Amino acid sequence: MKNNRETSAWLIPIVGVGVGLCIVDRMIRRKMQQNQKYEIPAEIRQSPFAREAQVAVTLALKAGRNMFSYCDEKGTEAELHHNLGISEKGQPEDFCTIIDVENERLVMQGLLEAFPTHKLIGEETTGTGEIPPLSKEHPTWIIDPIDGTTNFVSGLPLTCVSIGLCVEGKPVLGVVYAPMTDELYIAVSGHGAYRNGVRLRKQQIVKRMVDAVVGFEFGYARGKEKSNKMLAALGRIMENGCRTTRSLGSGVLDLVYVATGRLDVIYSGITTEGWKPWDYCAGVVIARETGCVVEAIDQTKGADFDLYSKSIICAGSEALLQETRVLIS
Repeated sequence: MKNNRETSAWLIPIVGVGVGLCIVDRMIRRKMQQNQKYEIPAEIRQSPFAREAQVAVTLALKAGRNMFSYCDEKGTEAELHHNLGISEKGQPEDFCTIIDVENERLVMQGLLEAFPTHKLIGEETTGTGEIPPLSKEHPTWIIDPIDGTTNFVSGLPLTCVSIGLCVEGKPVLGVVYAPMTDELYIAVSGHGAYRNGVRLRKQQIVKRMVDAVVGFEFGYARGKEKSNKMLAALGRIMENGCRTTRSLGSGVLDLVYVATGRLDVIYSGITTEGWKPWDYCAGVVIARETGCVVEAIDQTKGADFDLYSKSIICAGSEALLQETRVLIS
């Protein structure tokens, strides 16, 4: 009996050390996995835009962290101490917060420090004014400091930072960070699209509308005539049949969710209700790199998608895009 007690006495610390080592090992592995999520994938590092991707990712993560505390504290006592400084941009449903402004300043300053000859187009600095044309002589960054601002203010997690790069007038790089779901998307034209360091596969299943999850956005359109037109288009989809419909409130996430297969097709712009280049740029690169098709609703056959278009359809296949176009037009 005495020997058993003695054995137990020296086994206890050994077992304790073993358990402690297992916990430490698990923490280290978790930390490594966390860091790997934010690393630039090898394929992107070998692309012509490796440095641009690294800078954009660093800035997107910083901007995302600016958003996190507010969303995370929504509905708690801590929320009362936040001042978002909401200001309208011409109409009540279109507004920005001080976090939008701070994020855009942070991203723009970081980009100009790294690439002083590049041009910049940002949602908040453009405001309600005329959007500058894309430069074919200089690479141009297109920034949405918070896409899904209404979601952000409401504490809904479907909101993100979007940073896209155009070269010779064409989108070539997209970086999107959704802080509340901690998802980082990176894509470079011809080099694939990635979520948290893992490559997204090409869309392989050609779905019919009756099997599709359909995303749509009503944007800033208001009034009876516009509302009736948008509802009529949605009604035709429902009458035709689909698996279900969703309205996320974030155009950028609409696009990356089609890229990941979470949505099968999205559309917006039935009444030209408000999408801008910063809603398209980064998401279009990500979607195209997974084989998705992106067109304007009224796009001429054979033409390329214009980032200044007032409408969009993005689908996992050409067939589903055309089926959607027929129903909503």
